[in-house]
Amino acid sequence: MNREEMLAFLKNVARGIATMFGPNCETLVHDMTRPGHPILAIYHGTVTSREVGSTADIFGDIGDYDETIYEKKDYTNQLVLSRDGRTLKSSTFNIVGEDFHFALGINMDITNMVRATQMLSEITATSGELQQTILQDARSQLEELLRECISAVGKEPELMKKTDRMRIIRMLYKRRAFTYQKSVAIVAERLNVSRYTVYKYMHELEEAEKKGEHLTD
Repeated sequence: MNREEMLAFLKNVARGIATMFGPNCETLVHDMTRPGHPILAIYHGTVTSREVGSTADIFGDIGDYDETIYEKKDYTNQLVLSRDGRTLKSSTFNIVGEDFHFALGINMDITNMVRATQMLSEITATSGELQQTILQDARSQLEELLRECISAVGKEPELMKKTDRMRIIRMLYKRRAFTYQKSVAIVAERLNVSRYTVYKYMHELEEAEKKGEHLTD
């Protein structure tokens, strides 16, 4: 493929990409054999405010950088922050033949998408998982009730006798503390007894209620 055929092909590719991705997608073809790499074709040039013949790069600079940088390698999906505060994605591909050296550039203005992503991130952010938060709050409330009951008995769990522990279970029972999830395990751990023992105490209290022995405390 000679120079003119390749240029015509690249123009078609650039036009097709720009059409496919819309007005926020700028595509262009540079002549890399001439100083400043002038633009031979550009579509949706409003993205970087350039036109055919321009030698300005994507940043708006003209001749104040090493032009050979773009000739040595391709740059794919690179972030560009423009001087007017926009965010772009940019790719440049070199096409080299015997009598030509072109570069196909693709620049996508993603400013609105970045802002939308940030907004969605803020909108979808949460302070925690509700079920877990509820469980944590319930445990905190139960532990607070336990502290109050232990304080009322006036003994640390390791010094308590069955009557002391029964008194605590009775107070917790009256305050409906055992409606909390995993309450038996938490109470058993705090009182240094098994869960079986807590269930046994609860059963004894329930039997006492059935016999008309009202709970006190």
